Amino acid sequence: MAALIPMDANDLLAVSPKLLAQAILHRRERLSEIIPDDLEERKTELLDAEPKAKTAREERNSINSKVANLKRERNDAQKEARTLFERANEIREQLMKEGGIKNPDPKWAQEKLSQKLQNLENQLETSAGTHKTEERFINEMKSLIREHEEWVEERTSSQPLVKEMKEARNKARNLLDTAQKAHDAMVVLVQENEEMHDSFVKWEEVRKRARSRTRRLENALSSSQQALEFWKDRVEKDDFSDLLIDAERVRNGGQSSKAIARENKVARNKSNPKSAKGDEEE
Repeated sequence: MAALIPMDANDLLAVSPKLLAQAILHRRERLSEIIPDDLEERKTELLDAEPKAKTAREERNSINSKVANLKRERNDAQKEARTLFERANEIREQLMKEGGIKNPDPKWAQEKLSQKLQNLENQLETSAGTHKTEERFINEMKSLIREHEEWVEERTSSQPLVKEMKEARNKARNLLDTAQKAHDAMVVLVQENEEMHDSFVKWEEVRKRARSRTRRLENALSSSQQALEFWKDRVEKDDFSDLLIDAERVRNGGQSSKAIARENKVARNKSNPKSAKGDEEE
């Protein structure tokens, strides 16, 4: 690679405007040739990333919604179960103060029923009766069971608090089962959500990067095409008079456009100190 030869202001001023314009034109032509391929690659990357990022985001949000519902279901069930257990304990304490809890179906009653049923069963097995006789024995057994259940129900109804306590405990246990199932399902979804979130973050980063590069390349291509038209027209017409104003001023000992801009900035800062402070902070 050839070494670059340093050029001062006079050297630059000595270069013809047309030569400089042709150099700029050549560079813009090269950019216009290179950018489209890069732009096409970025567009392809963007088209691939956008639907994947969208799908991952939608699936993640859907899982988040399900997790929230399961969490609410679990918490509601636990809260209601706790209330029922507290009520059952209150009833138990009340019954203990009032003399204890009576078993509506004591063991002796169960044994008495069992003995009666056994006697009927023995008679049924040893009897040589007809089908009607067998049916009568079976009906008697059913009647004994029904009478026992009615007796137990009557004893239970005489202790309404006992019934309420048992129902509260049973319902509380069922609610805890519901809460556990909701929690287990939620844990599974949380794990799935972590994977889906990672997928979303990955593709969203790819999408943003591809989108940013696509925009930059589109702007660069548009700028190059506009510059091509501008400099082609200038070179063809060999018209650079309005572009040589600054060069003529420097050649005649005047300030460059950059120096003039610097002086203008200093003047503005003097007239507006707040603006100067803002410029320094920036």
